[in-house]
Amino acid sequence: MDTERQKLLAQYIDSEQEHATFQVFGQRVLSAYKFLSETSSISRRGYKEFRKNNALNVATKEWLDRGVTHFANFIGIGYSRKQKKEARVSVDVPQKRDIRNKEMLDGYILFLQNERDYSMATLRGYADSIKQFFSYFDEVNNENCRRFVSILEQEGKKPATINIRLNALTHLGEYLNKPLKIKHLKVSRKLNTDDIPTEAEYTRLCEYLKNHNPKYYFLVRVMGTTGCRMSELKQFTYEMIQEGNCTLKGKGSKYRQFFFTKEIRQLAAGKTGLIAINRYGAPISDRAIGQALKEFGDKCNIERAKMHPHAFRHFFAKMYLKKTKDVIQLANILGHENVNTTRIYLNKSQDEQRREINRVVSW
Repeated sequence: MDTERQKLLAQYIDSEQEHATFQVFGQRVLSAYKFLSETSSISRRGYKEFRKNNALNVATKEWLDRGVTHFANFIGIGYSRKQKKEARVSVDVPQKRDIRNKEMLDGYILFLQNERDYSMATLRGYADSIKQFFSYFDEVNNENCRRFVSILEQEGKKPATINIRLNALTHLGEYLNKPLKIKHLKVSRKLNTDDIPTEAEYTRLCEYLKNHNPKYYFLVRVMGTTGCRMSELKQFTYEMIQEGNCTLKGKGSKYRQFFFTKEIRQLAAGKTGLIAINRYGAPISDRAIGQALKEFGDKCNIERAKMHPHAFRHFFAKMYLKKTKDVIQLANILGHENVNTTRIYLNKSQDEQRREINRVVSW
């Protein structure tokens, strides 16, 4: 590393050591060092080339993606959070013999980003699938795909997980211009309605949070009244809520409109910025909010199986159907293409079935 790059790294270290946790500071410095050591030029072009050439090394390392972006912003060659954000996803090749597939896998990930516009979560899932495939096979063909399915079944993988792996391989075949004839496993859509908070439990949780943690009271109320996914919750800003509605890109790169109740708008009044952030000002992680909900559930005597972010999407759906009986409209609100996906919310929990039997069966 030449003197100019060493000087930039030293300036970056000085600027960050008092503004980040020890862990974040270390990750940022390591990312900056890797960038300065490998980039051909300290410029926007060099930044883009670095991310392209390292696509396979960042797929499962969010800290590296964030660190390189942060350093690029620091030296004025990247994109700020308010500008278009370039997300590069890739995978670590599991064995040395697979390194010859690196260039092809980099191109595959970029193909998915540019041609399919998939979310970061989907890209990571597909990257992991291809990584796993190449840990067994060198060539992409129908026979190897069938053998791959057999291996996954022997490992006890769930059919839904296997189908995700097959989706990744199908797209890989498209990218390589080698169409694959892969038969996906049949999976019946089921929803365990016993793992959805009841209305009484939801009310009890909200009352507790209102008195002990206003921040999470607001987040739970937003989730419970919109049916949003975590990826969508992280995009909400107080300004959007104050407007009363917004349109966001969600799962499958589909746009969905959200409406906020009068109470939620009042709770957001006078505030600005993203609503789901941690104490450092960064978007809160799925794991962090999931753990927090479980701890709150313990305080309110609610089963932990019911205390996760997606449970409140299910809660919203059950409550909406209870009030309106309109499956078609609910499918539109939740962003389901097929109304049959939404019909699972018509299923009753064991307690509901028991009460129904006691009410109806009189013979």
